[in-house]
Amino acid sequence: MVLKKTLLVLFLLFLSSSVIAQVQEQASQWQFGIGFGIAKFSDEDVSYIGDKNLFQIPRLNLTIPISDNLSVDGAMSFNTFDVGFISNSVKYFSMDGSLRYNFKDLIENFEPYVFVGGSLVDSERKMTPTMNVGLGATYWITDGIGLNAQMYYKHSLEIYESMRSHIQLTGSIVFAFDGLFGSGGGTSRRKSLTGGACYHNPND
Repeated sequence: MVLKKTLLVLFLLFLSSSVIAQVQEQASQWQFGIGFGIAKFSDEDVSYIGDKNLFQIPRLNLTIPISDNLSVDGAMSFNTFDVGFISNSVKYFSMDGSLRYNFKDLIENFEPYVFVGGSLVDSERKMTPTMNVGLGATYWITDGIGLNAQMYYKHSLEIYESMRSHIQLTGSIVFAFDGLFGSGGGTSRRKSLTGGACYHNPND
């Protein structure tokens, strides 16, 4: 029984790595972002949550392309650090997973996207799942550096009393780089749509 489980895990790992490798041949650039976030709660929920605006510094994310228009994104937001005039009265930590649809070639260097996904939000009470929808955009300053902004709506079901539905606004600097399974060779950004980025080739 243990041997069968081990073989199944090895097969799934091999299959996953093969799929990722094929994807990376089409879109070899991933994105890493570092920035901040603000979780905004309604006036009705302030007394329950403990604050209306919760600041997260840092917020880290990694975006990986899976097709011409789709990418997956994973992010973590922390508010354990107080920076100058920014302070938080309660804890807010979240792990987010999103599937993005990227709109390519709309405006040069400016790439919008929409997404759906979910989060695990850890508050003062306990960790709570949320269902997310949102939109965002990346403006590419150079071929490998961009500015990203996005807005989540995080819906918390009423059965979970440890969190309330809220909006999270984020901003970050993103860096494009060859993926772990990429073939390298300086592929143009036209092949990568991570984080809403439809890369352009100046030689086109």
